[in-house]
Amino acid sequence: MANNRGSNSKEAITTASVVASGTLAALKLLVGWLSGSLGLLAEAAHSLLDLISTVITLLVVRVAAVPPDSNHPYGHERAEQLGALAGMTLLGGTGILILYHAFDTIFLHPGSPAVTVWSFAVLVVSLVVDFFRARALRRAAASHESSALASDAEHFGNDMLGAISVLVGLGVVALRHPLGLPEWLVTRADAIAALIVAGIAFRSVWVLGSKAVRALMDDVPIGLTDRLKKRVESVDGVVRGTVMIRTRFVGNRPFVEVKLGTVRGTSLESAHQLSEVVEKELSSELGNAEAIVHVEPATTPDEPRAAGVRAIADRLGLRVHNLNIYLAAKETLIELDLELPDSLTLAEAHRHSETLEAAIMKELPGPVLVTVHLEPRSDEPKPAVRHLPSTHRVEEALSKLPEARNVRVQDVLVTDEGLVVTLEKTFKGTNSLAQTHELMAGLERAIYSSIPDVVRVHVNPEIAP
Repeated sequence: MANNRGSNSKEAITTASVVASGTLAALKLLVGWLSGSLGLLAEAAHSLLDLISTVITLLVVRVAAVPPDSNHPYGHERAEQLGALAGMTLLGGTGILILYHAFDTIFLHPGSPAVTVWSFAVLVVSLVVDFFRARALRRAAASHESSALASDAEHFGNDMLGAISVLVGLGVVALRHPLGLPEWLVTRADAIAALIVAGIAFRSVWVLGSKAVRALMDDVPIGLTDRLKKRVESVDGVVRGTVMIRTRFVGNRPFVEVKLGTVRGTSLESAHQLSEVVEKELSSELGNAEAIVHVEPATTPDEPRAAGVRAIADRLGLRVHNLNIYLAAKETLIELDLELPDSLTLAEAHRHSETLEAAIMKELPGPVLVTVHLEPRSDEPKPAVRHLPSTHRVEEALSKLPEARNVRVQDVLVTDEGLVVTLEKTFKGTNSLAQTHELMAGLERAIYSSIPDVVRVHVNPEIAP
């Protein structure tokens, strides 16, 4: 609804400008033709171009308000730059025509126009109208961030300078006898004023036309990319030297594409949170920016070896656990369990193992020795039953083990492979994780020794009250 109100407001201002341009062009053309003033005719041509330019602006404002669609995913706001460029092209053509007639009058056919009160009246009216019109358009351009309205405001501001020049030229003709002005100046003053009008037209063409071209060529403000890059690299989690940024403006709406690196092994959730933080940083610089952030894993000089191994396995689509890394002199020894589907043949599993080993040895620095334990994995549920006598047997065995103090049997399952035992054991909350793990490992070893048909033990640690 707000967009519709803004579009209607721009259209209302542009429509009023169309009426004003048409009226001024008609008045200047009539008085210029009757008086023979080249300056007034130049101003009339300029106002006629103002009319055409403002009509173009009215059309492009309507087109720019059309929401994005499948063929224009960034919207239609660049229609405003196209309209400004079309208006400047017409203005440039008119400037060339005025320039030709001015030079003809100055160097080949000098002559002074008939000056009447109407000549001055129409220029004074033009000044007043252009003043209020330019002021209204500047306010509207700032309010709606419209380059088309800003172009028209600049245009009409320059028109005021042209009208003042023509007034001075006609004043020279009107005061020729009271001031005793030389004939060469009187017969050329009006044409000189027309030259100034052409010069102002060319200035508008250069300033506004080059601005429209830069916008259509995806030009961005100097230093913007470096500022955005610095902001993104300041975000915690972004690896320095990996940031690439591309920015484009469609109308006044910035669209930013960012590619950045983060440490390998980062979860998808963490990567998403990082992208949201980056988007907020971009918005703090550009306001209403629409950003697309692409996060890639990146290697850092201080990356832990374990993180590197897990990242390599993830990249290859492999699952590893029980990863242990040792440093013996200058050699890195890596031991890990590689989980593979139990339906694979040994040859197929071995190829996966060799691929993983080669990738680790290639990426990790220094001499590396990799030992891979192949572990079959079944992704389908395994059949199991609860057997009360088996539960009693496990409880009786635990009662005889000194490692089983503060232990409660949570579950005992009978599977095709053997017994799977789940226990709950309480520990002091002040124990370190390493101490707790060692105590659980000792309990597991004791159970395996005392109950031969147990194939797996899960110990759930709880904190003692």
